[in-house]
Amino acid sequence: MNMRTGNLKKVVVLVCLLSCCGLMGCYNADEVKQFLLKPRRQVSGLEYRVYPPDMISIDSLHVQEIQGVRQRVRPDGKINLPLLGEISVAGKTPSEIEKLLTEAAKDYYEQVDATVQVVGYNSQRFYVFGHVSSPGPFAWTGHDTLLDVLSMARPTSMAWPERIIVVRGTTPQEGGCATTQPSGQYRMTGVHPPGEDNPRYKMTINLMAMVQSGDLANNILLKPNDIIYVQPNPFARVALAVNKIFSPVRASADGLGDFRELVRQVRWIDDGQPRDEGGDRDTLIVR
Repeated sequence: MNMRTGNLKKVVVLVCLLSCCGLMGCYNADEVKQFLLKPRRQVSGLEYRVYPPDMISIDSLHVQEIQGVRQRVRPDGKINLPLLGEISVAGKTPSEIEKLLTEAAKDYYEQVDATVQVVGYNSQRFYVFGHVSSPGPFAWTGHDTLLDVLSMARPTSMAWPERIIVVRGTTPQEGGCATTQPSGQYRMTGVHPPGEDNPRYKMTINLMAMVQSGDLANNILLKPNDIIYVQPNPFARVALAVNKIFSPVRASADGLGDFRELVRQVRWIDDGQPRDEGGDRDTLIVR
């Protein structure tokens, strides 16, 4: 048995061990409860609140100045409307904005009305990372399910669809916060421990159960700032580890090639000779 065959067998054994270790983990039904909305409904149960830079559309039958107006919420949380002037809308629902507009319009009209719709969901997002074709932030609309998102992100062949992780973080979820006394865990890992009054939740989802058996019990509705991580399967994990080990070797080889090219260019310049495109690129003669 030559050395290459022996190394191949070691890799196969390592893959099998990683696969067994991965399959030893069990799904925790209690984790799912923290992600379910109460009561469970076909809609999100969460009111969408407008923030910069959302886009809203305004219609009115009686107040012609705001009929058909579209406005993007400014960074200061306000919109500037004809006749009505500046209106602060950040953090308010469309129905609350309608009340603000009708109250402001009463100074000019006896009959007032306003209809507000969100036409650009730009402020609130959730995130997809890992082995997917389209990672990154996705606009949260209030009715985004896990299956919807994974269908758009499209896990790759290196993904582990039976072990997809969903994380719902603690507050504040935007802007960060100062840590006066970092814990030992933070010093070692850069992760703050969750607090009792502000916990973090994590669950593991089996996408294949949804696709193959139609079990949609874990097809949760997402909230803003939820994080979905599609981790690599055990075989891909080994391949990535091997690639990481040998990447410095490749980098050194590439660097040697760049060095040869540099010396070749210098020699041509010193000799006053044009570059020979048809010459042997693998031969280097240094005088």
